[in-house]
Amino acid sequence: MRHLLAKIGPCLFLALVVSPALADVIDFQAQTVASGGNITGIPDSPLTIGIATFIGGELLNGEVGLNADQTGVYATEGLFGSGETNPLVINFASPVSNFSIYVANADSVESYTVSDNLGDSATMSLASASASGAATFSLPGDGLTIVYITSTDTNAWDFAIDNVTFTEATSAQEPAAPLLFGAGFIAMFSLRRKQLIAWLAVND
Repeated sequence: MRHLLAKIGPCLFLALVVSPALADVIDFQAQTVASGGNITGIPDSPLTIGIATFIGGELLNGEVGLNADQTGVYATEGLFGSGETNPLVINFASPVSNFSIYVANADSVESYTVSDNLGDSATMSLASASASGAATFSLPGDGLTIVYITSTDTNAWDFAIDNVTFTEATSAQEPAAPLLFGAGFIAMFSLRRKQLIAWLAVND
């Protein structure tokens, strides 16, 4: 058993250290099970899912008229004046990177800007992005903590977000790697030392 551990232990350790972080995806499916598809103007805000907190919108299970996305979404509309906002805001409890988000609107002529606290932003018209009135926006920043999704129509906006994808920022992961490497090296050295002592005792 010891010999087996000595052979596979370093491999398992290296796999642990070099494995990339898996992306988190928030698709609002679990949260919208009991929700309808009609905008009510009553926000689910703040709404916390994992490390992400959403502010300014309401949960809908396939928004009526939103042909681009008939799954669970987080939506906002500016006609009711009851607290839904433009922009929608996402706050992260810890820094993230590799951020992307799906934005959809029944009225595809509007343009949208997705921006973050690092100063990065992406702007496009949903009509130019696809015939269905939806597009995926991505932000390149590493370590962002706030994202804003903003419609250019500040008087009568109506849009939804889905498939919020991100990973923990590499700057938050890197300090742990040297510690893990050091601990693994010490454990492997200790095991080898015990094997050497045992061999000397048998062959002395």
